[in-house]
Amino acid sequence: MDKYGLYVPQLLPFKEHFLPQAHRACMGCGVALGVRHTYKALEEHRGWMDRTRWDIPFSIPFPGNLVRDRKGGGDEVRPALLSIAKQDDSSSLLLCFDNEAVEGKATPAIFKKMFPAAAVARGFGYVATACPSYPFDLIDKVMRGMTSEGSSYIHILSPCPVGWDYESEMSVTIGRLAVESTIFPLYEVVAGSYRLTIDHPGKRPVEQYLSAQKRFKHFKGKEIREIQAAVDTAYARLRQGKV
Repeated sequence: MDKYGLYVPQLLPFKEHFLPQAHRACMGCGVALGVRHTYKALEEHRGWMDRTRWDIPFSIPFPGNLVRDRKGGGDEVRPALLSIAKQDDSSSLLLCFDNEAVEGKATPAIFKKMFPAAAVARGFGYVATACPSYPFDLIDKVMRGMTSEGSSYIHILSPCPVGWDYESEMSVTIGRLAVESTIFPLYEVVAGSYRLTIDHPGKRPVEQYLSAQKRFKHFKGKEIREIQAAVDTAYARLRQGKV
């Protein structure tokens, strides 16, 4: 889709359900962008929105709660979680908008949490990873998750310009670098079978992703080589349908 990059705004559904003035997220917030795309995907399921439960660190124009837990005198901001009841009320679609924030600070995590693998182990019928930098992939997965049998889980990488220390206009680029370097590969799991939805055999070096964020400025040659080797190994296993 790179050659269509300039036309993405025109190719996406026009109708908006999550507007900039409806939240107080930072400029370039990956969570806000991911939620915006999610609402576009859920257009035909809006009758279920009154049963939606939010745990998200900014205000939204739909029923939900602003969850902030007091701990040790400070605010612990958990990953933004959106749980949507499916039509039969016996299962749900759970989305985790992950900006790598713990206790209000973005952690310099390189190897992503194994939440998707845990969801597979727990028997979720549909599990996937996504990123708002790839809106069509994200929208397709939300729609599949909503219509698949059983509960579904989607882990969405959500770049954070403040916590990750980069300029806000770079959020989409940062997300694409995470995917193209395969630090955060995009895949789905159906009935325990893994499948890459966007493959990058000629992938970018992880150094391009790391150097674009000041939070990783302390990483030098040896650390970067170790990260590259670990990412290469993990991606090779994923291409074989393993984790």
